[in-house]
Amino acid sequence: MADTSAELTTVVPPRAEADRHIAVFYLHGGGLVYGERDDLPAPYVRAFADAGYTLVCADYPLAPESALPETAEALFSCWEDAIARPIQAGELDGYFLFGRSAGAYLALVLAREIRRRAAEAPLPQPLGILSFYGYYDLTDPALREPAKAYVALPAVAQSTVAGMIGDEPVTSGPKPLRYALYVYARQHEGAWLDLMGLDASTPERTPMAWSLTTEDIETLPPLFVAASSGDEDVPLRISKTLARLAPHAVMKIVYFLPHDFDRDVTDPAGMQVYQQALAWMAQQG
Repeated sequence: MADTSAELTTVVPPRAEADRHIAVFYLHGGGLVYGERDDLPAPYVRAFADAGYTLVCADYPLAPESALPETAEALFSCWEDAIARPIQAGELDGYFLFGRSAGAYLALVLAREIRRRAAEAPLPQPLGILSFYGYYDLTDPALREPAKAYVALPAVAQSTVAGMIGDEPVTSGPKPLRYALYVYARQHEGAWLDLMGLDASTPERTPMAWSLTTEDIETLPPLFVAASSGDEDVPLRISKTLARLAPHAVMKIVYFLPHDFDRDVTDPAGMQVYQQALAWMAQQG
C-alpha cells in the first residue's frame, strides 16, 4: 500500500528537549462534510509540542462525495501509515487519538476499528482518546431531527447542495466553500445521515452500523471528554453519557459557551481544558 500519510497529514514535531516519542493523531471537525486538518488554533498546537508530543493532523474523505464506510477505511489506512508503522519501526513509543466534533466521533470509530482488526494481527492500541464535543451514536434523534440553531438560519435549498457536490473524493473542504452543506444537513429531517451515505442499501450503510454500542464503549481506552453546557450542535447529554458508559473516563464541562468552546483563543476556558487534557495524558503514558 502506498504511503498516503504525507499527502493527508501535517506533522508538528515536539520541542526537542521534551520529546516523549508519543504522537497525537488529530481529526478535525466539520460535520463530516467540511473542514481541514490544520484547523487547530496555534496556541493548542504549541501546547502539544511544548509538552513533548508529535502532533499529526489528518485529513479524511468528506461526505457526500465519500460515504462514511469509505471515509472510515481511508482513515484507517492513513492511521496505519502515520502512526502504526512508525511505532512498529521504533520511531514512536505510543499515541493518543484526538478529535473535535465530527473528528471526535471518527476517533471513537477508529479506536473501535483498531481493536477489531487487532484480532487478526497485532496493532498498537491508543494510550487514550481526547473526545471534544463529539458524538458516538448516529441513531440518536438529535442527529436526525432538525437542529433549532440551524433552522433559525436562512434555508439552504436542496438544489444549492446538489450544485456543490463534486464527482471526485474531497479530503479538504474549507468552511467558506462547504459550510452550506452542513447547514442543509442540520435543517432537514434525516438529511445529515443521507449525506453520509447511510441509505440502508446494505447492512454496512446504516446508522446502527456506525454507532458505538455500550459494549464498544466498554472496550475503549481511557477517555478525556470535554464539552460545553451551551452546545448548540451536539447536546451535552451525549458527552456525559459517553463518559458515564466508558470504564475509564474524565469529563470536563465548560459553561455557557458554544459548541466549539475552544475556537475563541481569547477566552481562557479553552486553554484551561487543554492544560487539563495534557495533565491527564501525562498520567496515561
